Amino acid sequence: MKKILSILFMVLFMTCDCFAGTLPDLSLLLKEARRGDVEAMCDLGMAYFHGNGTLKDPFKAKCWIKKSYDNGSGRAEKIWNDLELWRYSGKCEMSFDDAQLPIYAKGDYYKDPVTGIAFVFIPGRCFMMGCHSLAGKCKKDEKPGHEVCVSGFWMGKFEVTQKQWHRVMGSNPSRFSGDLDRPVENVSFDDIKDFIKTLNAKTVEKVSLPTEAQWEYACRNGGRAVNFSWGNESYRPDENCGTCNSGDFHGETAPVGSFPPNDLGLYDMGGNVKEWCQDSYHKDAYSRHAKKNPRYEGKGQSRVIRGGSFADNTSRLRCTSRDESIAGMRIDHLGFRLVLETMPL
Repeated sequence: MKKILSILFMVLFMTCDCFAGTLPDLSLLLKEARRGDVEAMCDLGMAYFHGNGTLKDPFKAKCWIKKSYDNGSGRAEKIWNDLELWRYSGKCEMSFDDAQLPIYAKGDYYKDPVTGIAFVFIPGRCFMMGCHSLAGKCKKDEKPGHEVCVSGFWMGKFEVTQKQWHRVMGSNPSRFSGDLDRPVENVSFDDIKDFIKTLNAKTVEKVSLPTEAQWEYACRNGGRAVNFSWGNESYRPDENCGTCNSGDFHGETAPVGSFPPNDLGLYDMGGNVKEWCQDSYHKDAYSRHAKKNPRYEGKGQSRVIRGGSFADNTSRLRCTSRDESIAGMRIDHLGFRLVLETMPL
C-alpha cells in the first residue's frame, strides 16, 4: 500500500485551467491545496477524477472537492453536482491524501528505458524572460522583458539523436548520418509530433517539446542574466557554430556531448542544431504571456525555434534570440530536445 501511494505522487504533472493550458508542478499544487487554497483543491479533484496527469482516483476527487466546498467554494459545488461525486463510496478521513511527495534537486538524472534519452531536473523559479539587464540591444520580438514563473521540470540532457529517433520511428531522415550519436535533423514540427505520439504510447513517462519559456530558462542556467548558455563571452566559444571553436566539426553536426555543458548539465544549448519549441510564433507573444508557465498558442502556421546551429554565427546563439519556421519545414540544421511532462517513477 505504501509503495502504491508513493508511486501515485511520484507521477505526473497535471493540467489546470488556471495555468493557461500548461502543466503545473503536482507537488506545488498539492502543497497549495493542503494549505487551504480552494482552487487548488478543485484542480486536484478534477485531475484525480479524469486521470489527467495522475492516477485516476474518483474517491480522492470526491474528497478534495468536498473539502473545497466545505471551505466555501462555489466552483466545488458545481463540480460535485456535474460529476455526481456522491456516487463514490468511502468516508473522507483527515489523512485521505497524506502520502509523501517526491523531492527532486538540481542535477537529478533520469534515463528513459525505451530510448535511452537522458533527462536532468531543473528547479523552477521566476525570472525576467526576454530582454534583460545584460542583454544589450534586443530585437523587437524579444520585448518586452517580462517576469514569468516556471515550475521545476525535466529536460533532455542532449538533443535527440539519430539512434533514438530510429529506435522509435524505424528511420533516419538526417543529412549528417555518418554517426548515429549526432542529433537527428531534417525533421519538421509535424514529424516530431508523430515521434512524440509514438514514444508516449510505449512509455509510462510522457514527453513533449519544451515551451519557449522552459527553453530560455534552461539556456540561461536557471534564468540568470546571461546572453549565452556558457556566459557572456562572445568570442569563439567551445561550441559547434560558424564562429566557434568547433574543431573537426566545422560545417556539420557533431555527436551530442562533444562540447562542454552549461551549469545545469545541458549540452548544445548553443550550437549544433537549432531546436523546435511547443509555442506558436508571434512577434508580440511576450505581451500576451501568462505569468505562470506561459505557452503561446495563437493562430498561424509558424512555430518557435530556439538556439543556433553549426551554420550560425555566435550572435545567433543568444539565449533570448527567437526564430520561426512553418510546422512542415525540414532543414539539416534543425532538430529538437524533449522535456518530461510527467515525474519519473
